[in-house]
Order: sequence, then C-alpha cells, then structure tokens
Amino acid sequence: DDTPSRLTGRQEIRPAAEMGPIILCLDTSGSMRGAREVVAKALALECLRGAHRQQRPCYLYAFSGPDQVQELELSVDLRSLDKLLDFLSCSFQGGTDVDKPLQLSLERLKKDEWAKADILMVTDGEIAPPNQQLLDDIAAAHDELGLEVHGLLVSSQVSNSMERLCTHLHVFKSWSAVGAESWMY
Repeated sequence: DDTPSRLTGRQEIRPAAEMGPIILCLDTSGSMRGAREVVAKALALECLRGAHRQQRPCYLYAFSGPDQVQELELSVDLRSLDKLLDFLSCSFQGGTDVDKPLQLSLERLKKDEWAKADILMVTDGEIAPPNQQLLDDIAAAHDELGLEVHGLLVSSQVSNSMERLCTHLHVFKSWSAVGAESWMY
C-alpha cells in the first residue's frame, strides 16, 4: 500500500511495507565497558525482540579495532539465541574502527533481502573520522536505497564523526536506569 510515513509526537510511524531489515553495528571497544556495555547489550536484545515482533530480519556487527568484527544474524531460533547469549556474556575490549562494520553493512545492502535495511550504530562516539570513500558510499546508498543511519550515542558528547556518518543521531540519557550517573558519561 502507498501509505506515507507520518510523525506522531516523537515517533515516526511507517507502513509495514516500509519497515526493512535492521543492521545493528555495536561498538565493543574498551571505552564501552561498564554502564555503556550494559546499554549496548540491552539494545542488542531489544533489537532482536523488536525485529521478531515486526517480522524484520536483524543482523549484528560487533566491532572494535581495525578488522575486529564479529557477525551474527539475530533470530529467535535456539541456535541463534545461544550465539547471542554467548556474545552478551563477553566483555568489551580493543580500539574503535567504524569503517569496517559500515563497509560490511553496505555490502549486505547489495543483497535483495537487505536492500531496504537501515543501520543502527551504537557507540560512545570515541571514533576516528571515517574515510571519505565510506561517507560517499553511505550518501550513495541513502540516495539510491533510502538508507538511514541512526546513531545512538551512549555518551554525553556528540562527536563530529558521528554527525557526519548518521542521518539521525540520538543520545542515551537514562543513566540512572543502569545504575550510573550522567556526569560519568
């Protein structure tokens, strides 16, 4: 059906046909330890739950330093849940390189079943500036496929790099819900 999306308060309501798959790029660098890690892991579970409820495919790229990327297709079958629980039991470490998981995400968009996917990147924003070719490729995917890159910052500081990468940028502010104080992040 040709029903356009509409804004209702703070939420955008999309017709079911427009809700494509979700690609979750999750920062697992050392700076994500502590409350940030709790938020990131909770978000991975929530993405799986929401994708299942909305019957949307969901794919996870967990990343830290250069070429340190773990991939996991999220679904509610027993094998996938076991893999997700194994992932969630690990602690975060390493540096931060967003280029590789975003390049992998763009490659995934070339597959028909993922062409309408949007990317959700969860990070503290402590990232190096992305390379210009990556920014150009994201812009092309936005123009050609309607790609939206949502950034969720688990930090109080918005970085210039995240502003350049993301179509929409959100800042996590409910630190007391995870036993932390906002001034810490």
